[in-house]
Amino acid sequence: MSKTAKRKACLIRPLEVPDDEIDGGATHKTIITRGANETDITVYRSQITPGKSHDWHHHEVDEVIFCVAGEGRYELEEGEIRFKAGEFIFLPKGTKHRSSSTTDGPVELVAIFQPGLE
Repeated sequence: MSKTAKRKACLIRPLEVPDDEIDGGATHKTIITRGANETDITVYRSQITPGKSHDWHHHEVDEVIFCVAGEGRYELEEGEIRFKAGEFIFLPKGTKHRSSSTTDGPVELVAIFQPGLE
């Protein structure tokens, strides 16, 4: 199969995509990624329930996060970013971070990486 054979328009149903647990207890779903779809973009849908987070980490590519629902915060080495539904967060590559819910309900996030992750 050629590389372009995987690159076609498709419908992705997040409810049919398995959850992956992130260290710290949060979960995400890999919606689209370079390895599976031959794209130069990676998209995750993440959920952070109250009391859960993910461990400190960074990425070697830029990341844009959209908050679909809830409120939370991204802890950074140099401070924090508080966010709520309808807002975007930009994290330049190399930014060490972790996120958590700041309310009684879950936080739903869509994270977009470009270029795509393997």
